[in-house]
Amino acid sequence: MFFKPMPIFIGVISFMIVIRCLLKKSNNGFDEAVDEFIKRENEANFTRKDFNKLSLNYVTPCNDLPFKSYPQEDKFKVVIKKQDLVKRKINLEMIKLPQNLSNTDLKEQFGINNFDKITILEEHYNSYIRGLFEWGVELINLDNIEDAKKVLLEAKRLEGNISQIYSTLSKIYLKEKDKNSILQLKKDVENMELSLKDKALKSINEDLESL
Repeated sequence: MFFKPMPIFIGVISFMIVIRCLLKKSNNGFDEAVDEFIKRENEANFTRKDFNKLSLNYVTPCNDLPFKSYPQEDKFKVVIKKQDLVKRKINLEMIKLPQNLSNTDLKEQFGINNFDKITILEEHYNSYIRGLFEWGVELINLDNIEDAKKVLLEAKRLEGNISQIYSTLSKIYLKEKDKNSILQLKKDVENMELSLKDKALKSINEDLESL
């Protein structure tokens, strides 16, 4: 007894064959790129390096941040939480890596055997920067501008990859009518490696035009 193939199944197979033929005609090197990626990934998965010989950009947090004791009132709960987060992060070992490195890049540069440790150290840095930014915002919400500046300037010193760090600092300088500080901020941002540099500079330029 013979069974007839299901029409839907035949249609799916035919569709896949047509798509594959079309891709082959118009892949513009796609197959070669995939093959190259697979080759790189396979080689990276066998790359091993001595951690102690790696060239890493270690980050040293500032020890002069404006940690304070606050009353146990509802309006201070969030700023206490953000401040305590930074306190916990500040003693962690952390590194800053170049922007836009893929996992394959990381394994090639630092070795598959160091991949987990490298990503953890980078995450310490990223979470510290995020903590500084959020702490600074809460200080602004409490109208504690001087402490907010100290915190955000620490994030700037470490070249945190959060565009709002720089736009928020610019807004503080704008409120203070401090054109020189905005100009210096702009110059510093132009020389940084930020994924959203254009967004930060756009905000800074708008503030300059407002003065």
